[in-house]
Amino acid sequence: MPQHSLEKVWIDGFRGLRNLSLDGLGPLNILVGENNSGKTSVLEALSILCNPYDPSEWLAMVRRRDFGGLDETRVQSLRWCFPQTGELVDSEFMFTSRCEMKCSGAFPLRNLHVEYKDIVGEPSPRDLERLERMVRRRPGTGDALEMEEPWRGAEIAHFVESDAAPNQATLFDSGTHSTIEPIVMQFWEEDRMMGRHYRSQREGNLPTDTLTPYSYQLNRLQVRSHSQQLFSSEADSTRGREYVLELITQFDPDIVDIQIASFRGGRPAIYLNHKRMGPAPLSVFGDALRRAVLLASTLHMLKGGGVLLIDELETGIHVGSLERVFAWLAKAARQFDVQIIATTHSLEAVDAIVSAAGDRIDDLVTFHLDQTGKETQVKRIAADLLLRLRRERGLDVR
Repeated sequence: MPQHSLEKVWIDGFRGLRNLSLDGLGPLNILVGENNSGKTSVLEALSILCNPYDPSEWLAMVRRRDFGGLDETRVQSLRWCFPQTGELVDSEFMFTSRCEMKCSGAFPLRNLHVEYKDIVGEPSPRDLERLERMVRRRPGTGDALEMEEPWRGAEIAHFVESDAAPNQATLFDSGTHSTIEPIVMQFWEEDRMMGRHYRSQREGNLPTDTLTPYSYQLNRLQVRSHSQQLFSSEADSTRGREYVLELITQFDPDIVDIQIASFRGGRPAIYLNHKRMGPAPLSVFGDALRRAVLLASTLHMLKGGGVLLIDELETGIHVGSLERVFAWLAKAARQFDVQIIATTHSLEAVDAIVSAAGDRIDDLVTFHLDQTGKETQVKRIAADLLLRLRRERGLDVR
């Protein structure tokens, strides 16, 4: 019986990834490689793979990369997730493309085939009604949504092959795998709230979350989510709060408690009870503490077989704290049964992870990525080999 949610992953046609295979994934997996070798793209592809029944994850994924809104539109951001043809210079060209992902492990998904195409037309009556409500709420706008010309957008279709498809219409059943009707979602350039109302299909998805280098900048939605997970009266929440405290005291031993509070009865915020400062909002502490709170509470939310994707694992952590933090991370991941897949550019982080693994060194697997003209080459470095390469030979495995 598979031990991990993901034991083998194959990706082809997502961004620059070609025929990429991660074979022998473990509890703690580190992706290394030069810039533009595809490390972040692997995490993005995995976020899609883990949510096969929810195509709106594509929008969440592109927002994480282009959080500043540098692309012309979100639809253009979606296009560039797929192999290009060189014909996009023609504004009238209707682009189509596809990508494919496969996996094996405890997660019953076996194959996810994704098709993308540009579309021209107008939203469904249901979407038009929703957009008109949004327009009416904006001050200084009319009562109706103006459509002077056909809208441009994108359509993404998920074709899912799984050992345990949710209750949806089945196209065929081979006896071992079943394929459901494609899950189709349309996104329109004129929809300023694109994708935020779509997230509804969660049955069959693998609990997963992605932490980026700037995710520690907690927003209101995260505070509300974390409060539900860590500050209820349930015993499990109390245990999760204890794990958060265990981690953040690695950075500041004078912190004695964490809580959700609102001193003026307004919007609640995360507070840390400090021996010298008393209760103080999380915002007054450094980036490392904010990232630690997010890391610990996210692990708790994914307990029981989830997957945590971390881009630039070492972000915000001083080199002197790396080993202690990574030791805590490995311990908590085992305790909560969460599989971790992370990237790093730091040789110090690699050494700290090796040291932190201790007598559980076999839990650690490293994958070195290298882009060639035809495919994304991956070299799997087992824990014992990584240990020899670093401690005995001092080789740079990045």
